[in-house]
Amino acid sequence: MKDYDVILASGAEHLRERFRDLGFRVFSSDWNYDGRRLFPNTDLYARIAEVHKLSNRKVVIFQSCTGAGPAEQEPRTTSDRLVELFLLLDILRAPVDVEKKGHKKYKITSVPPPSNVEVVLTYQPFALQDKAFLTGEASSSRWAIEEISKVCNKVWVVNPHAPDSLDWMHKLIEKGTVEVIDVIPGLIEFGAVQFGFNDYVVVTPDEGGQERFNVAGFGKSRKNSFTVELSGDIDVSGQNVIIVDDLTKTGSTLIKARARLKKLKAKNIGLVVAHALPIMKRGEELLEKLISKSKGRIVATNTIYTRCFCLNNPALTYNIVDSLVKII
Repeated sequence: MKDYDVILASGAEHLRERFRDLGFRVFSSDWNYDGRRLFPNTDLYARIAEVHKLSNRKVVIFQSCTGAGPAEQEPRTTSDRLVELFLLLDILRAPVDVEKKGHKKYKITSVPPPSNVEVVLTYQPFALQDKAFLTGEASSSRWAIEEISKVCNKVWVVNPHAPDSLDWMHKLIEKGTVEVIDVIPGLIEFGAVQFGFNDYVVVTPDEGGQERFNVAGFGKSRKNSFTVELSGDIDVSGQNVIIVDDLTKTGSTLIKARARLKKLKAKNIGLVVAHALPIMKRGEELLEKLISKSKGRIVATNTIYTRCFCLNNPALTYNIVDSLVKII
């Protein structure tokens, strides 16, 4: 038996097959009377029917804290994912066995809890609001990660959008309650193989990427959520180039970086993305267009379950489970 058991919340259930292939015991929330995890009024339902199997074990819960895309069975918002995670943590905090004795009569007995419970956020909750950008704004991501850290032994975050230079993130990491998992090295290697690159340089589209990945990049200014401008030059003439980014929604920044590198006479260009995040309207369609515009030279992880990558283009999708089990 492995050192820990795995619980896959709704945003991470697509990782089930790989965990099982590697020999892990995998659990997930069961369904209610209607065969759903939602009550008729859209309240969330959560249950780990075999919770007794987790007694005195180390348990790791995996959740992707972003809204559900078209490929998923039931609708979910980021807030839904977060509440679901808290409900699963509460189940493990004080698990009970329930025996029906009669009409509305139940015998409830305590079940020994797991010895250790950790959480892996394959995608950081409220990633685009990791600080206040305007007076009076909430720092939603800070609040979410701080609250999760209070009710488990440790929180792991896969390539968070929030850099550790942010004061609140730095404090949590320094305290040891939060640890970052970096899948980028494995993703870049995976991409290089897919692109047929033996030799290449790595660049990033913006200043945030330069801080995260410690590679050269452009300057970026944003007019709105969908329009960006890039500035600056990088010496890439005659070289294969891999553009690395932590997050893409529409692919506009990546495509502009690709066009700029072509003008700078890069030989061949491939794109690697830690998190492919489809937006609410036309999100999957825009990701498919991104694959087309990149001539198929793009890879992404499966931190977020997308129809575009996970279902339609598995050869372009890096399975993060292989990186996770080496670290946790």
